[in-house]
Amino acid sequence: APLYLTVEDKAGKKKTVVNANAAATTVSAWTEWRIPLSDLTGVSLTTVKKITVGVGDQASPKAGGAGMLFIDDIGFGHPVQ
Repeated sequence: APLYLTVEDKAGKKKTVVNANAAATTVSAWTEWRIPLSDLTGVSLTTVKKITVGVGDQASPKAGGAGMLFIDDIGFGHPVQ
C-alpha cells in the first residue's frame, strides 16, 4: 500500500504527498524520504497544525493491515552542512 504524508495548516488547508516508491512500506533498510517544500504548495508552512503519516488510501481507509513502520528524524528546512 502507498505511504503518504499530509500537512495541515491552521486555516485547515491540507496537502498530501504520496511516496514515489510504491513499495516503500516493504523496504527493510532505513530509507530517507525527502519531500521538496514545493510539493506542499497551498499550505502555510509557517502555521502547520498537524502532520499525518499514513499507509494505504487516505480517502478510503481499510482495516486489516499488519506490520511495523518506523518513523524518525522528521526535519524541516535546510539540512546542516
